[in-house]
Amino acid sequence: MRIIIISILLNIISFNISSQSLISETNTIENLFLVTKNDGGEYIGEIISDDGREILMVTKSIGKLFINKSDIKSITKVNEKISERKNGEFRSSGPFTTRYYFTNNALPIKKNENYALIHVYGPEVHFSVANKTSIGIMASWIASPIAMVIKQQVFSKNKVHFSIGSILGSSGYINQGQTFGGLHWGTLTFGDRISNISFSAGLAHINWPSNNTNFMSGMREIGERYSYDYYDSNHVYFNQEMQDDYNALYAFEDSLNISWNWGWNGNNNNSRYLYKNKQMATVIGVSGIAPVGRKASFIFDSMVFITNNQQMSYKKDSIYVEYEGGNPNGNSSFTAKYGRGFINDKTTSNITFILMPGMRFNKSYDKAFQVALAGFINYDEVDGLVSAPVPMISWLRKF
Repeated sequence: MRIIIISILLNIISFNISSQSLISETNTIENLFLVTKNDGGEYIGEIISDDGREILMVTKSIGKLFINKSDIKSITKVNEKISERKNGEFRSSGPFTTRYYFTNNALPIKKNENYALIHVYGPEVHFSVANKTSIGIMASWIASPIAMVIKQQVFSKNKVHFSIGSILGSSGYINQGQTFGGLHWGTLTFGDRISNISFSAGLAHINWPSNNTNFMSGMREIGERYSYDYYDSNHVYFNQEMQDDYNALYAFEDSLNISWNWGWNGNNNNSRYLYKNKQMATVIGVSGIAPVGRKASFIFDSMVFITNNQQMSYKKDSIYVEYEGGNPNGNSSFTAKYGRGFINDKTTSNITFILMPGMRFNKSYDKAFQVALAGFINYDEVDGLVSAPVPMISWLRKF
């Protein structure tokens, strides 16, 4: 009797071990294939048999299915575990699952699953050079600006993933490529390829050449080198003589070597304004994707840029000015009051919110279309709030 009981227990244990082994083997070994039909229909599942005329495959959504070989456009291996598949939908695999509208998540592009993204303003191409490493190119339609993108997955376990990435770019043909910058970040993603949320943080920078301040001058301007006025009598450096006679104004500006043409004809405005040669920004992002129906997904993409702007102060000064005016007895003269500018230790904050809620429509395994009702909100301590809509549309293609 004791021997019989022991035998039964051993059989039960052996059966459990075999079952677990079989399940594990199924999760890791079972091959999935994407079958694309001539009419655009797609099925993901295991191919049970192929007699040359038709195939028999098993899908999770509709079970066993016979498909004539003459109706099949292509059969593609899908490198995913069966346990990772959801409802047999192709949204759970492929390169498009690695990104939102503009930003990306920490999931890697699998090897040989390269893709292109075509925006209205320009194209992107991303190549998987390894299972955890991808390199891409982003540009406008005139290749100005143009940038290289690199992404490396660092950690992945269950539904927690972490990656780092960098964008390095230049102004391209514009400004002879002398303006350059980058964005460097880390991304923490929770979820799987079909539904996830990501939190990102990083640092952005842009560098301008000091020999040409006309390019992006509005963004680079810190303040006027000299403070003076000839309209507002309440201005601390108001000069009545400049209001009465423009010759007095021209003579005053000439005495300080201030260019009168305000940068026209390619001349720099360095004589009038102080400019910065670089700008840093802290970048924070929150993004996510969730399925909506069988072939669509809701996308939320957002970025926040936080910058500090330098401020100007002015030290009282004066200069003796002679000019040819309406004085019949000779040149006229006056002592002009002005403030000589310098950069102080104070800064003001500028915060830009970029919001991109949108929808992605998966037309097939290797094609998708997405739209975003994007816009930005900018808050500046000095200038206040500014906002504007920037709707976007783009197409994704696997190759």
